[in-house]
Amino acid sequence: MRTSRLVIVSNRAPLEMVRGPQGVHAQRTVGGLAAALDDALRAHDGTWIAWVGQHASDDLRPETTGLAYPIRAVRLKEREISDYYAGFSNQVLWPLCHMFPSRCRIQQNYWTAYRAANERFAAAVQASVMPGDLVWIHDFHLCLVPGLLRSAGVPARLGVFWHIPFPPPTVFGILRWREELLSGLLGADLLAFQTDADVRNFLASVRQYLDVPVLDDPPSVRLPGREVRVAALPIGIDYEHFRAEASQPATRERAARLRHNLGSEVVLLGVDRLDYTKGIVERLRGFERFLERQPGWRRRVCLVQVTVPSRDRVPEYRELKRAVDECVGRIVGRFTYEGRSPLRYLYTALSREQLIAYYAAADVALVTPLRDGMNLVAKEYVASRAGVPGVLVLSEFAGAANELREAVLVNPYDPEAIQRRIELAVSMAPEERARRMRALDRRVATGTIQWWTASFLKLLERSAATMAMTA
Repeated sequence: MRTSRLVIVSNRAPLEMVRGPQGVHAQRTVGGLAAALDDALRAHDGTWIAWVGQHASDDLRPETTGLAYPIRAVRLKEREISDYYAGFSNQVLWPLCHMFPSRCRIQQNYWTAYRAANERFAAAVQASVMPGDLVWIHDFHLCLVPGLLRSAGVPARLGVFWHIPFPPPTVFGILRWREELLSGLLGADLLAFQTDADVRNFLASVRQYLDVPVLDDPPSVRLPGREVRVAALPIGIDYEHFRAEASQPATRERAARLRHNLGSEVVLLGVDRLDYTKGIVERLRGFERFLERQPGWRRRVCLVQVTVPSRDRVPEYRELKRAVDECVGRIVGRFTYEGRSPLRYLYTALSREQLIAYYAAADVALVTPLRDGMNLVAKEYVASRAGVPGVLVLSEFAGAANELREAVLVNPYDPEAIQRRIELAVSMAPEERARRMRALDRRVATGTIQWWTASFLKLLERSAATMAMTA
């Protein structure tokens, strides 16, 4: 019996074809999704469908890309990318789902481009799919694709994983295209979200805006002739990779060198993409409050804030960078003493190896997004401790807080709360640090990226089988 072929569909591929002095070549893109799905694509003789840049041919073979699977490129023009991706995806759905409706720029041309781009992706899938395939669609960029494939009668099992938070109906309902987006998602056989709260919010929106039966146990939506399974499936990390890399002598040496260069008794670490959802400014204000209230710690502690550049062409992100820069300058100016600053700021992307060394060097990780679907930095930090106790200070509003209950949880909007949690973290007894980290490590080691991938595919196959039996 033939193993079902796996077709991954996402906005971006694990690489982009770029033009350089030597011609067009493949350049790997940042992100853990490709690594997560690599084994599954190999096992299922898979293919990846995505936008790969302006210079890609329609089909990219492994010998061209260096990957173990082919990529089918979706063609998008510059204006389509601007309005569909930078416009509707990032300036409408992203702020809306992260509970920042005032940041939404709802424009008809954005929606028109979004719908056209989704039609383009659906056409690429339709041209590639074979009977019995498993089609796994990723994230909020492609809400309409499942419905388009269902309407076209594509003979495949359709699953969607929604990586970001799903808001309650009072927020999601702001969109005038709410029915179209919900109906598009319900073209799938399986919809998976990061948390139970996301599942509840999605089902509540379906109840409120679509006239279809919704079941809570097990979560599902009943449609004519079929049922859509809805599940919470929190994404994990490649635990063994982070653990093994952190245990390498070279990593330990690099971490020791970092601590020596910082010249600090206690090292705190923040790692974020530049985004208003990450709470970087609020975190810096909380740290500033800690330094104000705890003068005895000013020469003993150092916060390393790593901010990865992102969307620098969007005005809101340029304004955010200015706000972060102002906070950094104020803290450095106020608290630098005899040439030593309690804050080091890096505005750059780090390699995986560099990042793990920073995780290994840090006594405390400050992971305080204002809202996040999961936040894998929290899990990466735990895995990279390699048995060495540390303290994870984690936002109550990150999806990871549902699993990592032994973290020190904090309201990321409240600088006073952040400063109190920093004080608790740096003063925590070694036995308490060790107890918490052991429990966190067990959780991260269990819910790995491999477990997540296998669980999703198993649910997708089971959903399709159930649908066939009840048809």
